[in-house]
Amino acid sequence: MKLSSSKLIKCSALALLVGISSAYANDFPTKPITVVVPYGAGGTTDISARKLSSLAEAELGQPIVVENRPGASGTNAMRSVANARADGYTLIATTSSPLFVTPAVRPVGYDSVKDFTPILNYSGPYHGVLVPADSPYKTFDGLIKAAKSGTSISYGTAGAMGGPHLSFELIARQTGAKLKHVPFNGAGSATAAVLGKHVDVALVPAYRDLVLDSKLRLLGVLDDSRDPDFESVPTLKEAGYDVEFPSVVGVMAPAGTDPEIVEQLEMTFTKVAKSDEFKAFMTKLNQPVRVMTGEKLGGIIQSNLETYRNVAKELSQK
Repeated sequence: MKLSSSKLIKCSALALLVGISSAYANDFPTKPITVVVPYGAGGTTDISARKLSSLAEAELGQPIVVENRPGASGTNAMRSVANARADGYTLIATTSSPLFVTPAVRPVGYDSVKDFTPILNYSGPYHGVLVPADSPYKTFDGLIKAAKSGTSISYGTAGAMGGPHLSFELIARQTGAKLKHVPFNGAGSATAAVLGKHVDVALVPAYRDLVLDSKLRLLGVLDDSRDPDFESVPTLKEAGYDVEFPSVVGVMAPAGTDPEIVEQLEMTFTKVAKSDEFKAFMTKLNQPVRVMTGEKLGGIIQSNLETYRNVAKELSQK
C-alpha cells in the first residue's frame, strides 16, 4: 500500500516528535529540579522532603531546590504546580490534606486526580484513636457500644472537616453512634485535650511515646495498615468498621509529564527512600518510611477523594 505525500509527511513528523521526546527523556535532567512544599519551613513534610531531595541529587546529577509555598492548607502550592510546565523540573512533595481532604469539602482550583501524575509515596504518619490510660474504654468496640447506648462521647481532632473528623463521622453514620466532635487548632491541642480529659477520645498522630509511657491507650489505627510500633492494635477496618484514613506524604508531577521521566524519578526517589540513611533520618524525625508506587498512591487519592466528598456532602446537609 502506497502512502500519499501528505500522509508520509505526517508520519515523519510524528516519528520525529517521538524521537525528540525520547531523547529529551534520556537526557533528563539537564538543569536543577524544584520540589515545592505546600507548608512553611521547619515542619516534618519540609524536613523530610529536603532530606529526600538531597539524597536524590547525587543519583540524578543535578541540584534539587526545595521551595516552600505555604498558604490555604496547601492548596495554593498544589494549584501552582498543577499549572507548571509538565517537564519534570517542577514537582511537589505533598500530603493527604491538599490531595483528598480539602478538595472534598470545598473548591480548590485543581483536580488531584486529573491534574497530577503521582511519582511515589515515601511517608505518612499513622493516626490513632487515643483515650486516657485510665479510660473505661479498653477497645474501640467498647467505645462505640457506649456511644450507641446513649453515653455522651466527645472526640477531638486537629480541626473541622479534616480526615480524622470525616472518618469518625463516617463511623457515626455506619453505626448510629452519637459522637460529639470537638475541633482544635492542631493535633497538639487535641492531644493535650485528651491527656487532660477534656475530651473522651482523640484522633491524632505522633502518639508513640505517650502510649509507651502509659499516658494514653491506643484503641485502633485509622490507617489502611497497622502501626509497626503497635502491631497488636488493629486498624478500624480490621475491627469491622468500613473506614480508613491512609495518611500519605508523596511526590507528584504535573499531569502530562513524559512517562519515561516519571519512571526515572520514581526509581530514583524510591531508591533513596529505601536507603538506610533516609530510614535512620526519618526515625530521628519520629516519622515512618512508607514507600509505595505512584500508581498505588494515585489509587489511594482517587478512592479517598470520592469517600470524603460523599461524607462532606452529607455533613453539609445536616
